[in-house]
Amino acid sequence: MRWSTEDIPSFVKERQYVDTALLPLLPVEFGDGIRQSAAMTEFITIMTAELERQFRGRILLAPSYTYLAADGANTPQTEELNRWIETMKKEKLKHIILLTADSSWKKIEYELDAFLVWMPLVPLENLDAAYKKQVISEQIKQLLPVVMDKWKEEGKS
Repeated sequence: MRWSTEDIPSFVKERQYVDTALLPLLPVEFGDGIRQSAAMTEFITIMTAELERQFRGRILLAPSYTYLAADGANTPQTEELNRWIETMKKEKLKHIILLTADSSWKKIEYELDAFLVWMPLVPLENLDAAYKKQVISEQIKQLLPVVMDKWKEEGKS
């Protein structure tokens, strides 16, 4: 389910079945890294939308957590992100999946109270539509078992 006026009523009604929040982490850069930042945003936005589509009814696609890339994954960012995570967990979202193409989060993932998935950036800007769709499909095929394994792992504890 998406964070939209169309889907939220269904989320509220079916809330007991939706136990996972998917939170995209998107860096914003206005200087030299602006193209890289835009590519990460495009890639992660497409990946999270497709993941939500695959697991519709179990996942709530939350609004993206955007931050200045220059700040990276630092302590204030980590503290704020953990507040988001804590709030979602208080609302009965047992599993929080963070999806990013920014490798700086990997350095501090142990400080986060959520499951971080880092995906290496696949630049989509110069791909034709058919090849882009194929690349996304291949990435999703790799991501689906990671999410399902995490559910199984957390279901045992």
